[in-house]
Amino acid sequence: MPEQPARHTLVWLAPQAGWRADVPAREPRLLAWFAQGAPAVVARRAADDPDPRLRLGVPLPPAEGKQRLALRVARQDIARQLAPPTLGAVIATPGLAHDPAWRPALQALDAIAPARVFGAFAWQSLTGLAYVHAGSDIDLLWRVHSPEVADRLVTRLQAWEAHFSRRVDGELLLAGGGAVSWREYAGSTRQVLVKRIDGAALEPRERLFDATGIPA
Repeated sequence: MPEQPARHTLVWLAPQAGWRADVPAREPRLLAWFAQGAPAVVARRAADDPDPRLRLGVPLPPAEGKQRLALRVARQDIARQLAPPTLGAVIATPGLAHDPAWRPALQALDAIAPARVFGAFAWQSLTGLAYVHAGSDIDLLWRVHSPEVADRLVTRLQAWEAHFSRRVDGELLLAGGGAVSWREYAGSTRQVLVKRIDGAALEPRERLFDATGIPA
């Protein structure tokens, strides 16, 4: 059985997987989606959720109303799982950025720190469907292990936004398995919202990088 995948992990289901959509009326669209070989993404579940199955999401493109279809699946029905694509791989996707101004902006962003991509840019890269538009944000994940690294990254992201007049969203991935919005981390609140696979909670800023203070 595959190990517990983290949030944002891409998963491909086995042909005979016994999944079930949260909204039964959406099952035909999900069947068509999986028949085309497209993945789903692992989503956060509520801390008090009694259902042991994985919670997955399939975000449809703007042409289909940007709906996010939700489903449940047992871990043993996962045939394959991968981390989100790297920013370098997304930049190399032919024709991804229809706005020519995106390429230098993304290349500059890639030079700041290694990152993985979720959201519109990732899904267009994965499926070839039109998710990205001229005003899109780009959503990234950065793995950080110390406040010094996080502070330096935040400063560079703020400079990137000011220079390119574009918005980058995303999360700092912590060693304890949690994640915090980089924009929230850039603020001055004493507590920040830390997301995990089984929920989210406010935690003291000074303990984000304390391995003994963050549950695994």
